[in-house]
Amino acid sequence: MKAWKSSPLIWAGSKYRTLNRLIKKERLPPSGGCLVEPFVGSGTVFLNTDYQRYVLCDTNEALINFFTTLTVCTEELISEAAPLFSDVNHEAYYQHRTEFNETASKHDRSYEDCLRLAALFLYLNHHCFNGIWRVSKKSGFNVPFRNKTRPFPEEELRQFAEKARRTRAEFLCVDFRHTLRAQHLLMSNDTVIYCDPPYLPESKTADFRGYTAAGFTPDDHRDLVSHLLDVNRLYGAKVVISNSDTKETREIYAPFKLHRLKVQRSVSANGQRRGTADEVIGVLDGREMYVSAPRQEGKATVMAQWRATSC
Repeated sequence: MKAWKSSPLIWAGSKYRTLNRLIKKERLPPSGGCLVEPFVGSGTVFLNTDYQRYVLCDTNEALINFFTTLTVCTEELISEAAPLFSDVNHEAYYQHRTEFNETASKHDRSYEDCLRLAALFLYLNHHCFNGIWRVSKKSGFNVPFRNKTRPFPEEELRQFAEKARRTRAEFLCVDFRHTLRAQHLLMSNDTVIYCDPPYLPESKTADFRGYTAAGFTPDDHRDLVSHLLDVNRLYGAKVVISNSDTKETREIYAPFKLHRLKVQRSVSANGQRRGTADEVIGVLDGREMYVSAPRQEGKATVMAQWRATSC
């Protein structure tokens, strides 16, 4: 079996457990010149596919700041984040969480703020409960501490940054509607869209879609389907989606050709009860898309991209 590359992040909903089925057996996402991900998440699909270019989007601005900072200021971020991983206890975690929320709430962030925010994001991601990233409008990031020491992911950080620079990946903090209305992405014939939105819940108790304070509702899923059908019809774009296999999912994503697969659960209060779950992969066939933009280097890039894409 192929050795898949790991993201530097621990992420609820990561596609790492499904890569063998998704990429090797289903051969998805399909071939093309550029992959556009409106819901990049951990970046696992980015790391394990081979497109010439990538446009990687998400509404989680802390996530996009982390990826942008990692790509253009790799050494600075590693130097800032590594010492945090030697400070793993209840008191330190909540101090760092408070600092993160205070820094994230600033409207005009300096380069140092962006760097510190990225380092704290990595620390909190690795030491919070099950890698869940949950925020609220009132309290910001609010996931509790998990008393478990994790190694600093230096190799994964460097691997991610190297590929992002080599492929000139674009990281944008935008809603999927903005991404799927960007004609300069959609009018070329070699772009693929892969969407992995927050999953529709199997039950009320299984409902988890709090990656951002705004959440993601069934109506958002319907709007996503409408936009994807438009880009497929207008531009011939190839589209792939993944989600939970529920009655509601199959109703909303009925226009797609759906494939069922079983995956290992990654979010549960009790690790022994996680087990497996059914998911679906949906496909719309067509052509594809492309994007191009010059890359600057260093501090200026972090600040310019942060201001241009801040949610």
